[in-house]
Amino acid sequence: MAMTLKVGGLRTVENTLGVLAPKESRQLNRRLVVRIARRVRDDVRQAAREVVRRRTGALFRAIRHKRERGRRDVFEASVTVNLKGGSGAHIAPHWHFIEFGTVKQRATPYIRPTVKAWDSQIFPAYREEFGEQLEKQLAKRAR
Repeated sequence: MAMTLKVGGLRTVENTLGVLAPKESRQLNRRLVVRIARRVRDDVRQAAREVVRRRTGALFRAIRHKRERGRRDVFEASVTVNLKGGSGAHIAPHWHFIEFGTVKQRATPYIRPTVKAWDSQIFPAYREEFGEQLEKQLAKRAR
C-alpha cells in the first residue's frame, strides 16, 4: 500500500531559499521533509494506540520514519511499518490485518484516516517548519 503526500507550488519558499547557498538550501529542504514525516509518524502512532485492543506496543514501535535517498533536487521521506527484523528492531507483520481487516475481524483503519487528515495540514505544517528551520540555518550561517 503506497500513499503519498506531495508538497509543490511553493514559489515564495523557492525565492526565499535563493538567499541561501545551494548546499544550505538542500540541507534545509531535507530537514523539513524529515521533520514533517516525523510528525506524520507521531500521528499514525497515536492513531494506532487508539485502535489496537491488545497493547503490547509492537505496532506502535514498528511505525518508523525514514529519509529516502531521492534525487538531487527531490527530497523524500517515508513513514513505514517495520516488517523485517534486525538488531533491536520492532516488527509488526500484523499491521494490515488491523488496517484492512480479515474475514473474521472488521477493519479498523488508522493509517489511511491519518494520511487523509494530513492532506489538508501539510502546507501549514511545512510553512511552520520552514520558518523555524530557516532561522536555524541563518543563525548557523551568522556564526
